[in-house]
Amino acid sequence: MKLLCSLAVAFSLLMFGGFGCSESPRSSILPLFQDSLQMAGKENKKLIVLFSADWCPDCNALDRILTSDSRIKELITNHYIILKVDVGRFDQNLDLDERLEHPIGKGIPALVILNPSETIIATTKGGEFSNASKMSNEQVLNYLNRFAN
Repeated sequence: MKLLCSLAVAFSLLMFGGFGCSESPRSSILPLFQDSLQMAGKENKKLIVLFSADWCPDCNALDRILTSDSRIKELITNHYIILKVDVGRFDQNLDLDERLEHPIGKGIPALVILNPSETIIATTKGGEFSNASKMSNEQVLNYLNRFAN
């Protein structure tokens, strides 16, 4: 399962049609998180952990921005690995939320950008993306550009 999820992450990143791997509510996201950190290290990239949920309009809006804007797609391809984490109704994958200093406290989507040694470079625990449906592509691009290098 671990290898399958890792391959699913890698394939979805290559195709950029979506992110991550679905996890059952009872399974831990932590092994996939560790695999994603290792992949980021091997590729000399940073890891974006994107906390999201399929019922969330702002999460869906951010997904559309990330996957439709060619400038953002290129930036992500060149500088980031993305791990999309489903928080359900704030009852799933909370172990990773806790490990990353509770970025979902003010809403989702929430992003945490880390280097491969798991040092947090940036986090949106202030709810910066919780109104993503009102954000422009340019705002998202500018945010990601700040931490790309």
